[in-house]
Amino acid sequence: MENHMLERERVRLRRVTLRLSQQQLGSQIGHDQGYISRLERGEITEITARTLARLADALDVSIDYLMNRTDDPTPPKKRPRSRTSAPVG
Repeated sequence: MENHMLERERVRLRRVTLRLSQQQLGSQIGHDQGYISRLERGEITEITARTLARLADALDVSIDYLMNRTDDPTPPKKRPRSRTSAPVG
C-alpha cells in the first residue's frame, strides 16, 4: 500500500491563491498561525482526519489533492441525502 503525505506546497500555494494569511487559515481550521507555518514548512508530519477535512474545506480543495493523490483540486460534490427515514422498531 502506498503511503501518502500531506503536500505542504499545495497548502501554501492554495492559501496564497485565496489571499489568506496563515492567521486567517489557522482560525478557519481551529489552529493558530504557528500551526499553519509549521505545517507549510513540513515540521508537522501527522495531522488528524478532522484537521485535514477542515483544511480541505477552508482551501476549497479535495483531501486527495492535499494528499497528492490527484492533481485535480476540485472537491467532491456532496451527494443529496434521501428524505425518507428508516422504519423504527
